Amino acid sequence: MELLGARLRQRRRQMKLRQGDVAGTHSGSFLSKVENGVAQPSLSNLRDWSEKLETTAGELLGEHLILEAAKQSLLMTRKCHSYLDRLRPSPTTHFLKELSASATALSVSVPEPPCDPELQHLTAKVLLHRGMVQEAKEIAERTLPLTFAPLLRIHHLFLLCQIYRELAETSGEEEVKDAVRAALLELDHYELLHKLPDAEALSANDLDLLTVSALIQSRHCL
Repeated sequence: MELLGARLRQRRRQMKLRQGDVAGTHSGSFLSKVENGVAQPSLSNLRDWSEKLETTAGELLGEHLILEAAKQSLLMTRKCHSYLDRLRPSPTTHFLKELSASATALSVSVPEPPCDPELQHLTAKVLLHRGMVQEAKEIAERTLPLTFAPLLRIHHLFLLCQIYRELAETSGEEEVKDAVRAALLELDHYELLHKLPDAEALSANDLDLLTVSALIQSRHCL
């Protein structure tokens, strides 16, 4: 609730609007309570306010963005924790907190990852960062056959490439490089655009994949 209030206030100020401009003269005090984290709006309120603020309810809630930022800043413990502290506690946020702490404090053990390819990928990333290259290799190789999401698979292949380079395993590094090239060549922007799922099945990964494929396409034009 505090996160939503803070994001509402930030967006409203960015748009140079008063609370009454967003919620109406008679509801400005309610918006004030929401912004201060002492009241929770209905979905209808949120939709109306997001329209006035020229954004979406999802952007105002922001939890998916905060979680992604935490994952991206995993090796910067203080920054990662500052994001995770704004989210509701869950098994995922608890694991990410422990994992991020282990990235910068050798006295903290790297936690055993759950059966989630992305969290296993992040664990291998932390192990490599700590210099535990063999352990990183074991997790990364074990996880690769389970990594089906195209973008995560590409990230995972890049990580394996780093690991093999650290271990001076030239043949493994070259094999992974070939797999990365093949995976990137498969990202046909127009094909992905035509296969984009309907609204009810759309995921952030679908859009990330489109963005990467568009960048690859642009690179070929340079």
